[in-house]
Amino acid sequence: MHPPGVKDDKLYYQVNHHANLANAVAIKEFRNYVPDGKIGPSFAYSPAYSATSKPEDVLAAENAEELTNHWWMDVYAWGEYPKATWDYLNQKGIAPQTEKGDFELLKEGKPDFMGVNYYQTTTYEKNPLNGVTMDGHFNTTGKKGTMEDTGIPGLYKTVTNENLERTNWDWNIDPQGLRIGLRRITNRYRLPILISENGLGEYDEVNDDGTIHDDYRIEYLRKHIQAIQEAITDGSKLIGYCVWSFTDLLSWLNGFQKRYGLVYVNQHEVGEHDLRRIKKKSFYWYKEVIKSNGESL
Repeated sequence: MHPPGVKDDKLYYQVNHHANLANAVAIKEFRNYVPDGKIGPSFAYSPAYSATSKPEDVLAAENAEELTNHWWMDVYAWGEYPKATWDYLNQKGIAPQTEKGDFELLKEGKPDFMGVNYYQTTTYEKNPLNGVTMDGHFNTTGKKGTMEDTGIPGLYKTVTNENLERTNWDWNIDPQGLRIGLRRITNRYRLPILISENGLGEYDEVNDDGTIHDDYRIEYLRKHIQAIQEAITDGSKLIGYCVWSFTDLLSWLNGFQKRYGLVYVNQHEVGEHDLRRIKKKSFYWYKEVIKSNGESL
């Protein structure tokens, strides 16, 4: 789905394994150089929901949670890949090749916390063997309703969750999903959590007086911070929260049209622009949130 658009499942999982080994080595070396510091990986977590209470849909959601989430977090926390996923990849002939000592190294890279990039949950249902694949259209234009369902035949397929609002890029807006995800991580891994990314990508317009009233972003952040506070009451240990992002920036898939920043950057898809910075309404709101340590929302 991302540039440069290489599609090779076996290579994908092999490179993934190498990245996991590199992560473990980095953690080991960090212990030597910064013995009193804390270190952990960061993972883009989209908790899986079942579309219905039908057992086949529940199983599809379980498959997705295993293949798209536990595959990464299990190896980060425990140095092991989830068995059901490993067996499936083995059957398909796309499991990564491992060398002697790999899993010993992975176990030595135990983190101090789990970093989480959270934007949305994903809802799944049963996908027949002749069902949809990962080739569905991905919304990179901001034209709402153009995202197509994707999936792995026999395992799961995505489906629109009618209980949730969506952004113009068809990303679900689900603050409670963050609370659910934090509880799942806490219960499974018993690690503190650092939210390394959370924010809203949208079109932002500069008014004639030079102001930007992004109340939709304030509302998004407010509800997600409240969900974090609720997760803390559930027993999750949160050690940090980082909004994505401080300034608008170039999106890997969406250029400059999809903006996440608290600060506007005058850059666009076409033409020359002065790159001047404009503080959005959300900037001043979040300044007070920081000042009050989340009490003033």
